[in-house]
Amino acid sequence: MAEVLVEKVTNFCCNKEYFLKENEQKTIIVFNDGSSACAFNLQANLEKGSVLNIYNVCTTDKNASLNETIVLNKEDATCNILNVLLVGGNATLESNIMIAHMCKETVSDFANYAIAVDDANMVLNNNAKIVKGASKSVVRQKAKGLTLSKSAKIKAMPNLYIDEYDVIANHAASIGSISKEDLFYLMSRGLDEKEASKLIVLGFVQPLLDKIEDVELRKEISEHFVSKL
Repeated sequence: MAEVLVEKVTNFCCNKEYFLKENEQKTIIVFNDGSSACAFNLQANLEKGSVLNIYNVCTTDKNASLNETIVLNKEDATCNILNVLLVGGNATLESNIMIAHMCKETVSDFANYAIAVDDANMVLNNNAKIVKGASKSVVRQKAKGLTLSKSAKIKAMPNLYIDEYDVIANHAASIGSISKEDLFYLMSRGLDEKEASKLIVLGFVQPLLDKIEDVELRKEISEHFVSKL
């Protein structure tokens, strides 16, 4: 059974380093509840057959940064990252993620769900590298951004650095406001505009909540998102 580590990043800055042994599995949940400005820095090295799951959650109206470097050193190493970020006020959040595929048959899957309100500014710098010789490796990147005010900004930069031909690598990014069609549909079912908007936003959070087994932590994260809207 995979070991689950919960890192609740609140009023301090953290530097974490992990080394996963052969066939080791680990899940890390990083939760910044917005109590103060903070920076979280993580480095991880994965050996053969190891699996690392990282769930980054941030609900804040203060400046924050998220910096993570994951190195897949041996074959069959796998890294899955899911970011769910909500920033408000006039805060800036920078997310800088690098996943390096250093050996053949390694896999990474990275998804961003970002929400910006008020005058917030968010920069999503998503990077994956496949070196020469790391054949049969797979890289997947996805970024979805939702701006809930005219002055909120989200910039997504999906970057793939590929030095090997025999790989699968793809990325996708979409940023926009709440769809009028979606609002109309929900309001036609009896919800007012505020309730409909909140339901759509919480849909961004659901992919993360589905992965967290701790009922109390799921509730805490959901409540923080609602309080920031």
